[in-house]
Amino acid sequence: MRFTPGGIRKGAAGYEVCFLHPKGNDATPLSGEGVLIELIQAPSEVIEAFAKVQA
Repeated sequence: MRFTPGGIRKGAAGYEVCFLHPKGNDATPLSGEGVLIELIQAPSEVIEAFAKVQA
């Protein structure tokens, strides 16, 4: 998977974020297929609520 430069960092809301690059290359052909995709760390209350549903 190809990520944008900068790695994981704090986003505007204070949660960790990273981005999938919209274009692949020879070294990392998997990508966002033309779309910049933002991955955001879930807030702790969302993680806790999800854990309760899964139990």
